[in-house]
Amino acid sequence: DGTEKLDENGEPILTYTNYEIMSFARIFTGFVRQLPRGNSEEIWFGRNVLDFTTIEPTYRDRFPKHDLTGGYIGDGYPLCVDLPPKMFLRKGAKYKLLGDNPRPQAFEDRQDLLNDPSIKRFVLD
Repeated sequence: DGTEKLDENGEPILTYTNYEIMSFARIFTGFVRQLPRGNSEEIWFGRNVLDFTTIEPTYRDRFPKHDLTGGYIGDGYPLCVDLPPKMFLRKGAKYKLLGDNPRPQAFEDRQDLLNDPSIKRFVLD
């Protein structure tokens, strides 16, 4: 009936409108299904529902997305232009080799290689 809901302190409970729904929906633009592959059955109208979707950058909505508190999603994170110069070269910076895959999926350090003396490691001074 449109009555405002209140919490235990009598304060209005934050909710969202179609405006926020539309803003959040723009987050999920640019996802593209991969092409069907021959080693699986067509179970969904010939579409590949087995493999991860990829992001097509030209299809992405690049504009800011509003959050539910009057700000923008990602507010509070520093912009790259605001970081100190050459921050990635600072002492103690850690680098992780992700392999030759241009789109790695959550690579983890192999436990059997962590203490392998044949692997060369370096630390920036």
